[in-house]
Amino acid sequence: MDIRYLIVGAPFIIAFFYTLFWLKRWGAFNSSSHNNNPKKMTIKNERSRGDLILENIFLTKN
Repeated sequence: MDIRYLIVGAPFIIAFFYTLFWLKRWGAFNSSSHNNNPKKMTIKNERSRGDLILENIFLTKN
């Protein structure tokens, strides 16, 4: 293996394991957390606040 691949790829490998570390620390891989926090069902026609903010950004006055 050429050393250049290791030099170029090392930051990505470190970032990958660093991300896994924080995801594990925040409890992303705990299966029990999914049962304790049921997901809220939203109505399809209901507008969320994020959609309105995006509309305000993209709709400009003439």
